[in-house]
Amino acid sequence: MIKFFRKGMFIKLFSTYIFIFVVSTVFIGLVFHEMFQNEIIKRYHSTFEHQEEQLVHFFKKSREEAWDDTLVLSSLELSMNQEDRLVFLLNSDGEILYNTSFLGKFDLNFHYNELNLQGEETSEWVSNDDQIYYVISAPIHLPDVDRNLSMVMVFHEFDKEAKSMRDIILMTILLALVIAGFIIFFTSRKITSPLREMNHSALQFAKGDFNHRVKIETKDEIGQLGETFNYMAQELASIDQMRKDFVANVSHDLRSPLTSIRGFLGALMDGTIPKEQQNKYLEIMKNETERLMKLVEDLLDMARLEANQIDINPVNYNVSEQLRLSIAKMEPLISQHEVDIELNGEDINVTADRDRMEQVINNLLQNAIQFSKKNSKIEVTIKKVGEEAEISIRDFGLGMDEEDLKYIWERFYKKEKARSTKGGTGIGLSIVKHIIDLHGTSIQVESELNYGTTFSFTLKLAEEQ
Repeated sequence: MIKFFRKGMFIKLFSTYIFIFVVSTVFIGLVFHEMFQNEIIKRYHSTFEHQEEQLVHFFKKSREEAWDDTLVLSSLELSMNQEDRLVFLLNSDGEILYNTSFLGKFDLNFHYNELNLQGEETSEWVSNDDQIYYVISAPIHLPDVDRNLSMVMVFHEFDKEAKSMRDIILMTILLALVIAGFIIFFTSRKITSPLREMNHSALQFAKGDFNHRVKIETKDEIGQLGETFNYMAQELASIDQMRKDFVANVSHDLRSPLTSIRGFLGALMDGTIPKEQQNKYLEIMKNETERLMKLVEDLLDMARLEANQIDINPVNYNVSEQLRLSIAKMEPLISQHEVDIELNGEDINVTADRDRMEQVINNLLQNAIQFSKKNSKIEVTIKKVGEEAEISIRDFGLGMDEEDLKYIWERFYKKEKARSTKGGTGIGLSIVKHIIDLHGTSIQVESELNYGTTFSFTLKLAEEQ
């Protein structure tokens, strides 16, 4: 439980939601309280105006019917005495002619100067004996009356109404906060649950276990992230398997020639091999050493290419002549596999890095030779296509299916079922792809299982072309 509530995405998300909710609720409460207060004040003024109309009507009627002072006072008592307010009638000198009874005290004389009984209608909040009053005063214009009267109305129930409303608002806020807290808690937990699961899977990946997968329950951004995470796990597992296969292949390719060299050296040293046959075995050891050097060079080239430590130096040269020389150098390998190579096309000059393109051509030719059937042929074609030269190397050997075509450019990849008896470590084509990409051109492959494979790449024509 402590681990669950530690400072992380969940607690940040939960705290942010709660903070936003509290601030929003308090703001709404303040706005509502202000609106409620304005509504009460509006009601007070409406009551005052209604009382003023009644007084005008009352005094008019009393004059018409010639009421005496006792009847006037008793009638005023009946019409003006209310529980929620005090009413005062004052003459122009500020003397109180009439006031309603009230449980409590309100010192009108103390606030007389503040009330401004002469002139226009005034209203204000007044504090008296730790209680808040709302006081409205205005002159009363009576028909056919020479003297000026003023009415003061004191509303003393505001504290009670405001307190009742505040209690309602606070209870509503607290209840909403509790309900929202539960909702936000479970919502935040549900949102962060996939993230915690991904974190757990990432820790497993760090330990080398790529079998964990994130359960995807939504189609939103979190769900998309989960799908990407699972795809990453799948790719990591594939790369890890290729790495293991690569280590196994490299170990085998290193061990085999080293074992041969060590055995032959031992035999030469103890005299097991006759002198007349020593040159033969020395030649074998030389070939094995060259094989080791080629493997090491490929590994170094792959490392430099992936680290972007190799720059190309384009020059103008005859790529057709380069193809003829590469084929000639591979004559021993061609004879060993009993295949023929046919070169078609005119002489074409291109702009490229001569040495790196020799790597590309040699790797593609070696692949074509190694995976060709006996007594078959390999077609090498060069032609102009627009402003580029297209070079194709086609064999009629084992071929590949669609599944293999997806991964042939990946480092370490090696199709074991078809190439279990063939050499290589699965990095030659990856080197080819990197070099072609450095030249800013493209390479394509077409293959059909048991019918052969065609590699085609393009190079920019030299300017004179």
